[in-house]
Amino acid sequence: MEKLVYALILAARKLRPYFQAHRIEVRTAYPLPHLLHKPESSGRMLKWAVELGQFDLEYCPRTAIKGQALADFILEFDSEVDDKAIVLAEPSSGSGAGIVLVTPEGHRLMSVIHFKFYVTNNDAEYEALINGLKLALEVGVMNLIVRSDSELVVNQVNGGFQARGPRTELYMRCAQLLLERFGNARLESVPREENSNADALAKMGSQMDSVQLGKIPLGIQEISSIPEVEAAKYVEYDGVLYKRGFNQPLLRYVGRDEGNYILREVHEGICGNHSGGGSLALKVLRQGYYWPTMKEDAFKFVRACDRCQRFANYSNAPASTITSLESPWSFSMWGIDLIGELPKAKGSVKYAVVAVDYFTKWAEAIPLATITAKKIRDFVFKSYIMQIRYPIQTHLG
Repeated sequence: MEKLVYALILAARKLRPYFQAHRIEVRTAYPLPHLLHKPESSGRMLKWAVELGQFDLEYCPRTAIKGQALADFILEFDSEVDDKAIVLAEPSSGSGAGIVLVTPEGHRLMSVIHFKFYVTNNDAEYEALINGLKLALEVGVMNLIVRSDSELVVNQVNGGFQARGPRTELYMRCAQLLLERFGNARLESVPREENSNADALAKMGSQMDSVQLGKIPLGIQEISSIPEVEAAKYVEYDGVLYKRGFNQPLLRYVGRDEGNYILREVHEGICGNHSGGGSLALKVLRQGYYWPTMKEDAFKFVRACDRCQRFANYSNAPASTITSLESPWSFSMWGIDLIGELPKAKGSVKYAVVAVDYFTKWAEAIPLATITAKKIRDFVFKSYIMQIRYPIQTHLG
């Protein structure tokens, strides 16, 4: 009995938003409410009873066991069943889609796709539909009847069911946009037994069984057909998808084609001033529009604008600050320094005299065992005076 109460506690903690917002029916054949409200309950049961008391729980007798069969099976045979066997569409065990195109003459074109990313059952159904529509467009089909065994996907795309969540909304919009590209297209729901060929291909695609596939082409899909979105940042009003902002109103989510039209109107329309890429993207954002590649598209649009390239103001200022030089010509200013005392080297030298020209960075140095006036004069004469005299004489001559 404690295990049953503990299972209810875990469900309440995992699904806390649902427990707080709705009335929850607990269907069980065991007297859990009497156990939780017994005065002589143990400390642990009393603690759980207090935690469950904040929810609106209604305990009902269990009339059927269909919904309990899977839970009982997992509970009783947990040690003998691999956990991957009960996970649907797990990429580690494989997930795929099968597509069959049938011409009016009866010819069949089959394709298998293996997904390398995590997908749910509904995502896999949408991926199969989207890839099937893309394949039909590639082969030039204009009139199409799509038959899918997913009643949820069919009704959502046809408008009978409402799409829940931004991810499902993007999948539904992508499928609807592809259907609009056909001359005449219709989406129908069929029983699963009438779609056995596509189901068999999907199973082979999930296992990537090249032996069974034979000559059927196998495609590997690395990423989803829709951009990955964060559900908390998107909201839907009146059938239009919006993006939430921290300190700004809702931004309407638009496609790339509509985004290019908005860029053109803001950039070179009646009130346009041919602004730069960054400024253009911010102006579009302030107008209440958004799409993921808005900034990159704005920079590409500005670079391709003919008027911006012809009449833009170019700055002639240097890229970095110019450093002024005090020395106008070579050998006009030298710096001389004495270094030492250094570790003794060959010839007992332990000092050094270094002279550097400030303009050309020319350096002269000699080692010295002792520092005397004669040695310094000789060094200056050879490294300084002679370096000046010979270039000037050569130039004058």
